[in-house]
Amino acid sequence: MNVDHYIAQLGIIDRAQLVPQLQQIRRSHLPERRGALSALAEIGWHTIEPADLTLLHRFIMSKLARERPQPLRAAEECLWWALPTDDQAAVLDAFGLSDPVPATVAMGTVVASQNRRHPIEECERVYVTAVLDGWTLVFGDPTSHYPRDDRRIQESQESYFWETVMVNEPDDVKQAWLTRKSRPSRDERCAELSGRFGAAHWYKEAGDYEWGGWGIAENGETIREANLVDCVHEELTLFGDPHPSERGLRAEPVSEWLLEHGFPPDAWDDIVAGIFGYRIGNLSDGVPFAEVRDAQWAEFQQRTGIPDAMTPMRIAERASVGPLTLGPHTRMAGHGVVALTERGRQGGGHRGALPI
Repeated sequence: MNVDHYIAQLGIIDRAQLVPQLQQIRRSHLPERRGALSALAEIGWHTIEPADLTLLHRFIMSKLARERPQPLRAAEECLWWALPTDDQAAVLDAFGLSDPVPATVAMGTVVASQNRRHPIEECERVYVTAVLDGWTLVFGDPTSHYPRDDRRIQESQESYFWETVMVNEPDDVKQAWLTRKSRPSRDERCAELSGRFGAAHWYKEAGDYEWGGWGIAENGETIREANLVDCVHEELTLFGDPHPSERGLRAEPVSEWLLEHGFPPDAWDDIVAGIFGYRIGNLSDGVPFAEVRDAQWAEFQQRTGIPDAMTPMRIAERASVGPLTLGPHTRMAGHGVVALTERGRQGGGHRGALPI
């Protein structure tokens, strides 16, 4: 049961006035007491009474004591950073984070998903992982701890992109864009972090018509940056010298590679079209399209020798630690936390019911 349910049930519109009622329900033996706890969490964790906070903390710590390395699906949800350090306090400080709360992978994954759903807004919380094979991962892209730079704003307003694209956007979109541009870019921050930790990487998986890429910095300098338009068009732009993690991977689109190596450029497209057509006519066989496509791709690779494409996930697996390949072989130390950004602190702190 969420807050809206209790607003309708109790006839109280002001959330602050709703808190005592929810706390009273929570202290009762009514069946709704569990829903009241979720509603209080939605309003703000500070409204949860000390006894419940203690129980939640114990439950989370008991889960963490049994948690073992496992694939972090959060990497499919939002941008993440990788830092070669076991100093969690230093990581929190570097990203301007505070109020860390011990967090399971399930909790962290939801926080990452929330960050992805609000790409224009500054994230309020981020998930910082345990130390994984010597790397700490940070899921989220906080910048609100950096002061706004008026010079950057002026330069942005004088840019061609502002005059041709942003000028037609609503005022709230314009302001959000200027706020982002007023602070250091992702690659500037990556270089800054590498000066502190020796190295720093950022990664973001591309989606259908959604950008992706990665950046690698060492000792205060960006050494490699990649921007991927989306996973449909495979338009990859690379800056800097090739990185060892790229060896044996393909930078060009499938059609270009095939043409360069003596194959019809649309050979793979024809196979995909055939699979799609077959699936439309045979929906009852129950085999997922992706499973059929992947099996066909494996056979196509064996026949043509075409390498796998460069993707953020593949580069991460080779250059730092791969979030989706974590498992019993992974060395893990400490535990993850969910922490507040500057925007989260301004917004009143932690809130929301998270799965544990």
